[in-house]
Amino acid sequence: MASRTVNWGGFPKAVAAASAQNSHFWKDGGKRFMLARRGTDILREELRRRLDAGYQGPHEVWIRWPRQLGDVVFALPFFGSLQAAWNAEAAALGVTLRWVAVGHAIGAALFSEAAPDFIAESVIESGGVGKPDPWHLLRRWREAPPVCVINLSQSVRLALGAWMARVPIRGGISDNHLSLLYTHPFKYRDLPIHLAQRYEPLLEQLTGQRYLQWVRIGRHNLGGGRGPEILRAAGWAGEPYITLAFGTRGHVKRWFPETGTWPELARRLSAEGFRCVWLGGPDEVALGKEIAALAPGSLDLTGQTSLPEACAIQEAALGNVAIDTGLAHTAAATGRPTLTLMGHSPEPLIAPVGPMAVAIRGSAVDSHRGESEGFETHGSVAHRVHPERVVGLLKALMAEARA
Repeated sequence: MASRTVNWGGFPKAVAAASAQNSHFWKDGGKRFMLARRGTDILREELRRRLDAGYQGPHEVWIRWPRQLGDVVFALPFFGSLQAAWNAEAAALGVTLRWVAVGHAIGAALFSEAAPDFIAESVIESGGVGKPDPWHLLRRWREAPPVCVINLSQSVRLALGAWMARVPIRGGISDNHLSLLYTHPFKYRDLPIHLAQRYEPLLEQLTGQRYLQWVRIGRHNLGGGRGPEILRAAGWAGEPYITLAFGTRGHVKRWFPETGTWPELARRLSAEGFRCVWLGGPDEVALGKEIAALAPGSLDLTGQTSLPEACAIQEAALGNVAIDTGLAHTAAATGRPTLTLMGHSPEPLIAPVGPMAVAIRGSAVDSHRGESEGFETHGSVAHRVHPERVVGLLKALMAEARA
């Protein structure tokens, strides 16, 4: 027992070694078998071991999120289900888990203003030299070892750092041949099911259950409190509004011709008594300015909000319309009526997830001569959805939400 008082960067060295040695082995007499154990059981044993050693924390769970915003939102049901199960286990021992998000500025910036009990810390990378340094992570994790590191991306750095730091529970995608670095690997790519459902096997390994629960996002867990202030500064006076998210880097997802479809939709919504609010990132500022100028009375916030602020604005909207872009997925995740125009992507695999989310697409072929003439479609079929249909479907969704 005396060896437990020898500290390794603030954490008992012998306890760290025991954690790594016992984390994913079953014992049968004198034999040890490397079989997957339920993550919850390992978590409980690890927390008890730490408490017995006098270690008070932090007890961290690190999650490396996917790169794209939509993929981050798809992982939220897994995260919410895991967090609820493990927080309950920790609370039973009188311990609080600290959840840390790691990821790229494109997607994981969603957590940059999050409530501490949801995401206590966000480690945002910028790509290239901005990616996490595994040696830095190793040094930090030796000072304060996480109880778990989960890699929901193709990143090698985080998986390698967790393996070198002897983190007791290490989960991650096995498609990139990193299975040996994980205690709980799972297959993710090229499966004929929705991306959100692909996390079910990992959740089952970690908690013993496969049930994924939708997680509502908004100001209560993501922050974004300045969103309404930005909206008021742009001229909003409290009237009902609809958000419109038109931009994405993939041309096959867009609603062409954009200077025709989007302004027409905004004019029709305005005639119904709704203010239109344009949302988008820095890359869409020029197009947003052009489209907004063709829709008098609309408010252009393109490039003026953080992701949490954009979510806060979507959460307070009567409805949201978007193409297949990250803001379509955040809008759906707020629980507000959200209509997504699909241009090329297959709905069964990537449709937005939420109780009031509906995805629509145009016909695969022209319904009348000239329907696809005079502009480049880039393979998208969204142009075959008329703005009038969008207004009708959105009004039906909003009526259902009110009921």
